[in-house]
Amino acid sequence: MFLLLLMLDNPNLMDRVLEAWAKLGIRGAHGLESAACRVPERPPERGPTGFLSFASLLPASRTCSAVLLAPVKSQAMAERAAEEVARIVGPWAEGHAAAMLALPIAATWGNIFPAAIAPASAENGDDAPPREPEQPLDES
Repeated sequence: MFLLLLMLDNPNLMDRVLEAWAKLGIRGAHGLESAACRVPERPPERGPTGFLSFASLLPASRTCSAVLLAPVKSQAMAERAAEEVARIVGPWAEGHAAAMLALPIAATWGNIFPAAIAPASAENGDDAPPREPEQPLDES
């Protein structure tokens, strides 16, 4: 299982991407609006406490972008999702309109979009999602 992390420079494309992903069978996603942070060319000035301010990383005019998070069952599905993003946003090599990662998921807890998780298909259970421990972990 993988977690897709898509950063879109144009948040207006988020609905088109979500529709394309739904046609692929990706049934759940979290969408977040974000502000793109750029590392300044010259070192930012430090605040009164001596620490760098987060505000110093943001441009004077806020740049809106979108972040989508979606679990998928396989790397093949992640690659198909990336193809759909490239079809909507443009080729990956031709610009900086989007960036996407497929991060392997080692374990899950809680409700991770049940429709995105297929039942175990392997006889030995290697493809089964992790289960809650039967007893709470010893905190001592």
